[in-house]
Amino acid sequence: MLFRTLLLLFSTLTAVAQKGLTEVPVPINDGWFTAKTISFDKYTTADRKNGIDQPASVSFIKNPIDAFNFQLLCDTCKQANKVQIQALYAPHIAFSDRSLPSVLEHTAENNKFFYIVLQAADSSLGSWEMILRNMTYLDLNENKQAGILRSSLGEFKVTANNHFGIVNSYENIRYEFVFRKKVVAAVIPGKNPRVWLDLNNLKEEQRIVVAAAMAALLLR
Repeated sequence: MLFRTLLLLFSTLTAVAQKGLTEVPVPINDGWFTAKTISFDKYTTADRKNGIDQPASVSFIKNPIDAFNFQLLCDTCKQANKVQIQALYAPHIAFSDRSLPSVLEHTAENNKFFYIVLQAADSSLGSWEMILRNMTYLDLNENKQAGILRSSLGEFKVTANNHFGIVNSYENIRYEFVFRKKVVAAVIPGKNPRVWLDLNNLKEEQRIVVAAAMAALLLR
């Protein structure tokens, strides 16, 4: 009886999460003589390179951990057909002088944040940053806020859950991007990645920003 109740609960949660979203294929090209690339929707990642190639964008972080950079490309986009992404890990204390949402501000001091900076070739989109905290499995059970994707133009709340895995686990963590209280995109990184997008309501300039953030999660 308990198992059936839990199954019904997670089926309901999954159905709610899917509302308005379309799952898109995520082909991976990882040949012997070519760099690994990932595609989804109309976007493709370029080579993933170790280190930071635009140091000024993350100059406040003195000792970045496991840093990498790459580009997200879109051959068919009318606007913002290329985004440069810098990604790294940094301790919570590195953000002590920055304004953070309360969920990040009150995170334990030893929590390591995943931080990315997005810079689109189209300057009208400005520069975006995403900050994510490490989640406990109890946080994941309740789909709590993991962080934020933001710029001077707007912001997306990012939540994370294990509703596609097993309760009380870190299996199949799904990150959801919430805009005006509606989930507009989601991604499950890992060996069998999955991506969902709201193809009807996301504007093109929003779509590539969210796609770039999801690509960083897929490549980290």
